Amino acid sequence: MAWTWTLNWGIITPDLIVGTCPMEPADLGRIIEGTGATAVLSLQHEECLARFNIDYPEMECGGRELGLAMSRCAIRDFDPEDTQRRLPEAVRALAAFQGEGHRTYVHCTAGISRAPLAVFGYLTLVAGVSEDRARELIMAGRPESIPYWEAYDETRADLVAELWESIDRRASELLRLGGVSDERIARSRAEIEVIREALSGS
Repeated sequence: MAWTWTLNWGIITPDLIVGTCPMEPADLGRIIEGTGATAVLSLQHEECLARFNIDYPEMECGGRELGLAMSRCAIRDFDPEDTQRRLPEAVRALAAFQGEGHRTYVHCTAGISRAPLAVFGYLTLVAGVSEDRARELIMAGRPESIPYWEAYDETRADLVAELWESIDRRASELLRLGGVSDERIARSRAEIEVIREALSGS
């Protein structure tokens, strides 16, 4: 069955909403009215925009005129490898909005794969929510979600490999300061802290 667009969304947390894409600037007004969003993060790739004849510069301009903070991080649809590569950028963009106190509407096209995974990445890698709890929140707020969970796992492994020197230093500090006595616990805590800092800038 072919997918038919409607503007719809689900509330993941009080300040995180996942939904379908706005097709025209007027849809942003509907999003504001229905969700109270103050920021919109688009994950639509150029291919998505072309397929649905969406003029993103016009959308961005319309959103700013409505008082919305607007950002876009392009992730190719149906492409786990591109999702893996671009997920950190999406999480950083979302972390920036959340750090500014926004209520953020996150969308891809259908709002069932890329957008929920970006929110999952933010919750687990920045906000400190456990993976199990974050999955519960995603599936409760957006039950139709079918994220590429394996892309998240690969992204996290990539981040650990990229940041391993900082992680090793942080683990050594934790052991030296005496707050942690087990090397495995120190390493795990160091991974969490260093990845959070890398994605949130704090």
